[in-house]
Amino acid sequence: MIGIALGVLLVAWLPRLISFPTLTLLLTLLLLCLLLSCRGFLSSGVRIQIAGLLFGVIYATGWGYLNLSQRMPMDMPAQEFSVSGTVTGLPQNRPAMIRFSFDVDHYSPSLPGADLKHLQLSWYHPEGEIVPGQQWLFKVRLKPPRGLMNPGSSDYETRLFAEQINARGYLLSARLIRGPGESGAQQIAYLRYRIAEWLSQLSLTDRSEATIRALLLGDKQGLKDDQWRVLRQTGTVHLVVISGLHIAIACLIGYWLGSLVQWLAGRVLPGQADIRAYRIVPALLLASSYALLAGFSIPTQRALIMALSMLLPGLFNRHLGIWTRFQLALVIVLLLQPLSFYQPGFWLSFAAVGALLLSTTTNPVSYRLKAVVATQWSVFLGLFPLLLFWLGQVALIAPLINIVAIPLLTFILIPGVVLGVLLCLVNAELGSALLNGLLNQFWLLLQVCAPSDGQAMLFSRPALLPVLLGGLAAILLNLPRWMGVGFFALLMLTVLIFPPEQPVDQGDFRATVADVGQGLAVLIETSSKAVLFDTGAAYRGRSTARFTLIPMLESRNISQLDRLIISHKDNDHAGGYADLAETFTVKALDSGSPAIRRRLPAQPCVPGDSWEWDGVRFSYIQPAGLKQTNENNRSCVLLVQSENCSILIPGDIESSVEQQIMNTHPGLHVNWLVAAHHGSRFSSSAEWLNGLRPDWVLFSSGFDNPYGHPAREIIDRLQLLKLNWLNTSDSGAVIIQGSADHCLTESYRDQKKRYWSAG
Repeated sequence: MIGIALGVLLVAWLPRLISFPTLTLLLTLLLLCLLLSCRGFLSSGVRIQIAGLLFGVIYATGWGYLNLSQRMPMDMPAQEFSVSGTVTGLPQNRPAMIRFSFDVDHYSPSLPGADLKHLQLSWYHPEGEIVPGQQWLFKVRLKPPRGLMNPGSSDYETRLFAEQINARGYLLSARLIRGPGESGAQQIAYLRYRIAEWLSQLSLTDRSEATIRALLLGDKQGLKDDQWRVLRQTGTVHLVVISGLHIAIACLIGYWLGSLVQWLAGRVLPGQADIRAYRIVPALLLASSYALLAGFSIPTQRALIMALSMLLPGLFNRHLGIWTRFQLALVIVLLLQPLSFYQPGFWLSFAAVGALLLSTTTNPVSYRLKAVVATQWSVFLGLFPLLLFWLGQVALIAPLINIVAIPLLTFILIPGVVLGVLLCLVNAELGSALLNGLLNQFWLLLQVCAPSDGQAMLFSRPALLPVLLGGLAAILLNLPRWMGVGFFALLMLTVLIFPPEQPVDQGDFRATVADVGQGLAVLIETSSKAVLFDTGAAYRGRSTARFTLIPMLESRNISQLDRLIISHKDNDHAGGYADLAETFTVKALDSGSPAIRRRLPAQPCVPGDSWEWDGVRFSYIQPAGLKQTNENNRSCVLLVQSENCSILIPGDIESSVEQQIMNTHPGLHVNWLVAAHHGSRFSSSAEWLNGLRPDWVLFSSGFDNPYGHPAREIIDRLQLLKLNWLNTSDSGAVIIQGSADHCLTESYRDQKKRYWSAG
C-alpha cells in the first residue's frame, strides 16, 4: 500500500502529466508485473510494492487528465455564459455578496477543450435567496480558476483544482427554476442550510453562533480573526474545526450507546451479548451522520475514512494489524483526493494518529493520568515539525492546554451544546441562555490560557530538510527508553527551534516583486533589514496583503519592517497598509503623497535622500520641486544598488517624470526595472527604456485586468529593444538575487510548477 501512496505523490509533484504513450507503457508493465508474480518470479513484498507504485501513478494520472478536461483553459480571458444547474453546499454570506458552489447541468456557448461541471460563483447585491438544492438559470461572467502565487502564502490555485472547481465568476442575472430537489444529497444540504438559518434566529451572541455552526455544521465562516488568534496561540484550532477528534468523539458516543444496547440485549437474550455489531454499528452510524451534517468536507471525509478503517475490520472479524489499517486509510484518502499531499490537514491528521499509535504500541502506560500526559506529549512531538513547516508557528503550551481542553470538549462542551440546541426546540430563550453561558466560559478559558504578545509561541519557517530531521526525532522520542536514542533525538529537534541563517549575505540584496494582482508590492531584503515598497490593494474591506504579503514576510521570519514606502495614495499601492501595520512593527514610513502623510505618521520621500544598510544603497531619485496635481507623478522612485546589481522601482510615474529622471541621472543603468504604472501606455517611454537598458522589465498586474496592463504597445516596444520581461500575472512573484557573483531572476510559478498550474 505504501507503493500506491508513493505513486500518487510522484504524479502530484510532476510539472506536467505523463503522456498517453508512457501511460500505456506503465499499464503494460503493471500487467507484466502481475503476470510474473503469478508465476512466482517476484517475492510477494516486491510484487506488491511495484504493482502498487505503478497503479498509483496510473490512477493519479487518469484523475489529473479527467479534471483538466473539465477546467476552463487557464489562459482564457473572462467570458459570459448562460448556465443552469444546482446550488451545493452552504452559501457564504459576506457584506453585499453571497458566494456559493454550483453544479452545472448545461451551459452555453460551448467551451472547446473543457466540460464545465463545478463552479464557484459570487452574487453581488443579491436580489434573491440562495438555498442549497435550488435549481437556477444564471447569466454569469466566468474566468479561469487561477490564484496568486507567492512564497509562503497558501496555494489557492491548487486548492481550487483539488476541490474540482472548474471556473470562478459572478452573476449578471438570475432566474430561479425550482426549489430544493428530492435527492438525498440535496435534502441533506437543505437541512444544513435550514439549521444554519434557525441558529441565526436564536438569541445567540455572534461568538456563540459561530462556534455552534463550526462544531455542528463544519461552517467556519463566522469565526472572527480574534477567535482564530486565540485558537492558534493555545494550539486548540482542532477543538473548533471539525477534525478527527470530533469524529472520534461521535464514534465513542455511538460505541457507548451500543454497549448499553449490548448490555440490555444480554439481559434479554444472553446468547446475543457478544455480538460486536452492537458496539461498532452505532459508532459508525453516528460518525457517518455527523460527517454528513458537517457537509462531508475533505477534512471530514479524511477523519471518517480513518474511523472506518479502524472499526470495519473488527465488525467483519478481520484481524488486520493496527499499522495495516493506518496504511489502508492513507491509501483510500489519496485515491479519493490525490492532491491531499498539498493540504496541511492531511499531514497533521495522519501525523497525529501515527504519533498516537506509535506511543500506545511502543510505550504502554498503565496509569491513566500518566497515559493522558504521554499521549499529548506524543501528539505534540509528531505535529511539531509539521506545524512549523505549514503554519510557521507552534504554541508551546498546547500539550498542557489540551490535557484539560480535550476532556472538557468531550464531556462538557459537546454534550452541553447538544443539550442547549435540543432545549432551544422547546424554549428558545432558555436554550440560548445556556448556550451563551457555556460558550462564553469556553472562550474565556481559552483567552486566559492564551499567551500575551506571542509569549510561549515559537515562530519559525524551517526548510524541508530540518522538517524531515524533526519528524525523525519525533519518531525516535516515541521509541522505548531502553533504546537510548532520546538525547540524539532532542539534538535533532533543535534544528527546528533555532531559526535558519540569514539567506542574504552582507553586501547583497534580495527583492521580491509580489504577485498581488492588479497592484504593486516589492519586498527588498538585506542581510539584516527589510524594506517594503507599496502594499497592494484592498477590495471590499479585505486587503491582498492579508493572504500574500503577510504570509510571505512570516515565512521569511521577518517580524518588523525597517522601512515601509507607500509611493502614493492609490488603493492598489496603499490598500494593504492597515493589515501590515497591525501585524508587523513599522520602524519608518515614507510616502510621496500629501494625503497619505496627513492621514498616517509618514515622512516625505525626499528627492536625493539616500541611506546604506548592510552594504546596499537605497536612494530616492524622483525629481525635486515637482508641482504635480497628478497623484501618479507624486510617486516615490526608489533605486536599490549593491556593488554588482541594481533595481529601480518608479511607482506610477508617467513618461514626463521619466524624462526628468533621465535628465538628472544621465548614464543610469539598472539590472531590473519595475515597469511604471503596471505597464500603462503613458509610461515606459522608448527613451526611458533605451536609456536605462535594463536586463529585465518586471510588470506587476492582474490577469485579464480591465485596464489592459501591460499595454500592447509597451510589449511591442520591449520586443523591438530586445529586452526581457516578466509579468506577475503569468510568472507569479518574481524573486531577484543581487549578489557579488550574479544578478539572478526567478519566477516563483516556475519554481512551483505542477501539471495543473497556469502558465
